[in-house]
Amino acid sequence: MKRVSTAVMILLMILGMTAYGEERVDTLTYAVYPYLPDPAYYQELIELRWHEVEPDIQLIRAEWDCYKDGVPEGVDVVMYDAVMLDTIVAAGWIQPIDPNAVQNLGDIFPFALEGLAIDGKMYGIPVFLCGNLLIYDQDCEALAAAEHITDLAGMSEILVINSESPVNRKQYLIEVIADARGEANPSVDGVNEDALRLIDCLAIHAHKHDDDTQVVMAYDSGVGEGYIGFSESMRLLKNRAGKTRIKSISFSDQPDTTRMYVDAVAVTVNAEGQRYEKSLELMNVMAEADVLTKLSVRDSAPQYLFLARRIPYQQLSKLFPLYSQMEELAGEGNNRAILTP
Repeated sequence: MKRVSTAVMILLMILGMTAYGEERVDTLTYAVYPYLPDPAYYQELIELRWHEVEPDIQLIRAEWDCYKDGVPEGVDVVMYDAVMLDTIVAAGWIQPIDPNAVQNLGDIFPFALEGLAIDGKMYGIPVFLCGNLLIYDQDCEALAAAEHITDLAGMSEILVINSESPVNRKQYLIEVIADARGEANPSVDGVNEDALRLIDCLAIHAHKHDDDTQVVMAYDSGVGEGYIGFSESMRLLKNRAGKTRIKSISFSDQPDTTRMYVDAVAVTVNAEGQRYEKSLELMNVMAEADVLTKLSVRDSAPQYLFLARRIPYQQLSKLFPLYSQMEELAGEGNNRAILTP
């Protein structure tokens, strides 16, 4: 009888090793988008929530930049800008997921999901949105009424715009052409930069080093009546925070082509079997409404991150009214994701 019991135990151990031994996952390595205002805080929130979900699987932080780093070797989950989707998929760095694996899929803005699709396959879960928007003083009637940059022609010293930065200048050029042509993802090849002359005329160069942070700080110090920037820059406002508003504006004399950048979390080709399943679980935590809601407030101060989900805006709008305007912009029915031209 003892021999029989021993044999049964050995058989069960062998079966257990066959079924689970090769699939055992003790750690997962992940990377967040490095250009967030505070990546470390996001990682803290992810890891706190993950410990509640999978306390026996350790998360290991990695660094990966979708714009300039190569293959994310040794990383299970990465975050990338959808403008790089075609490049990343063609390189074979990430793999598609089943939409049914995404928690609360219907809570995500549809255009963001559409921006992650290639040939009917979805490459990740949208988490953040971003775009060049008009952030302005509500008391400025000209900016409150403006629908086009061209409406401001002749109004010197009204906008703080960083048109000297090579990175921003290229973005503005794309914005001008997109609105002029009515295209979400225009090519800038062969286009003369004279299209930026009006923006250059409107730009106020208030600081010696006119980078993104100092543009918002120039506005906050009383320079101009508004500025062009990303929503998260508003977290730096002190003097003008209470009377600031945000909206989209056409960069040409044509109607605004509503569009936003989409930052998504994806599973790499390194993850297979059980590791793939656990990576999907981690992706859902990174895109979870509660995690994103907490990320949007730091030390009782709003961070003004555009989120790809609707639910967080419900609570955030009650605390900080500007989130209501941000939700309207994110939920604009004609929105399209900015992809590689």
